[in-house]
Amino acid sequence: MQTDISQATIQKLLTTMSPAFSPADAVRIARYHFGIHGKAQPLVSDRDQNFQLLADDHVRYIVKIANHTEQLQTIDFQNCAMLHIAEKDASIPLPRVIPARDGQFHCIVEDRGQTYIARVLSWLEGTILDNAERDSSLLVKLGELLARMDLSLQDFDHPCPNPPSLWDMKRAAGLGELLIHIEEPGLRQLIRQTLERFGSHVKPTLDSLRTQVIHNDMNLGNVLVDSTQPCRISGIIDFGDLSRSPPIIDLAIAAAYQLNEGDDPLAGALPLIRGYHAIRPLRSVEMGLLTDLVRTRLMTSLLINTYRTKLFPENSDYLLNSYHAAKNALLGLARLGSDDALERVRLACTSA
Repeated sequence: MQTDISQATIQKLLTTMSPAFSPADAVRIARYHFGIHGKAQPLVSDRDQNFQLLADDHVRYIVKIANHTEQLQTIDFQNCAMLHIAEKDASIPLPRVIPARDGQFHCIVEDRGQTYIARVLSWLEGTILDNAERDSSLLVKLGELLARMDLSLQDFDHPCPNPPSLWDMKRAAGLGELLIHIEEPGLRQLIRQTLERFGSHVKPTLDSLRTQVIHNDMNLGNVLVDSTQPCRISGIIDFGDLSRSPPIIDLAIAAAYQLNEGDDPLAGALPLIRGYHAIRPLRSVEMGLLTDLVRTRLMTSLLINTYRTKLFPENSDYLLNSYHAAKNALLGLARLGSDDALERVRLACTSA
């Protein structure tokens, strides 16, 4: 499993600013390249730039303009993965890729001498999971849906190599240099210990597992819930962090955002794990890795978002949205201990 990522690449990914197109630019892109006439308004994003487009016929779309560092093969990788999922399991609610006038699923646009790749996707209605009521039955359904998506992607292939990404958990060891930006000594020490355990125990086992393409970013902002039917998941969005990785990483990322505060942090994630296991049964080695991978995701979020907040303070509300939750979850898992956490995971799976 090729997981090296150069420090130069890390710096490039961390420090590159997002595009700066205006809503009027997004309207022109949609009209000229995709034949869609409408009005645009900006959406919150980090490295890329997104707009909601309300077409004249009242249909909504997303105009996505990629960071200028993104390669065309990476964008095609994402488009093809979404098309593949839709073909394998049309009941999975994900955006549809809208073809441009020339039949391609992207276009090239320019701004201030820099070229960018733009796309249009269908709009999915719903409330993000972060703003919705989450009960155990909804989280079981989310686990089932994630497992179905992983199964639909298990035979997907694409010539694009694994895109370099700081959110690719296989490459977590490369984030050590960001520790200096964690100001709290106790938290910095816990993250250092998590990094060391990743290198000594997690990574060697992870490298032995089969890989496939996974979503790699099932956070609370990338899941939509039907506002009229709160128990129905209406959308899975943002395929910008697709990775070739062991599928257990997909579950670990989703679980990291469902942890509780207090003495029983895993309680909130267990229904999700149970739902996933019911559709795609976890092997013993995957159960053994799961909570360590959850810790790794939490650590990754804290390191990357803390550093990027220093670089782009104007985007701090977005970047630090989950900081305190990640910090408390990492501290809670440390108190729980690895053996107790593994036993909780095993019990959840046996009850699936």
